[in-house]
Amino acid sequence: MVVKEKKGRKRYILFTHPSQSKHNIEKFIREKINILKSKIKCRLIKLDSENGIIRVDHKLLTEVRNIMNKKSGELRLKTIRTSGTLKSLKKVE
Repeated sequence: MVVKEKKGRKRYILFTHPSQSKHNIEKFIREKINILKSKIKCRLIKLDSENGIIRVDHKLLTEVRNIMNKKSGELRLKTIRTSGTLKSLKKVE
């Protein structure tokens, strides 16, 4: 496997959210996660009624999971699984 030094490596986090709007989750990502500087910008990939998927840099994975699992006001996100590919996370959903 070739290391992607210029682009960086991505990880995808599957999480649950009890009835949160897309706007609230994107605001949470901007305010709490995007302040962590990395090659890959954190981005919301998919959001449905129960689950969501975000993309993060592999170096920030544990830090982002800790931020998401903390109770931050009304937003209650809980990480379920992490993967290097979207395909494996979609099998879990």
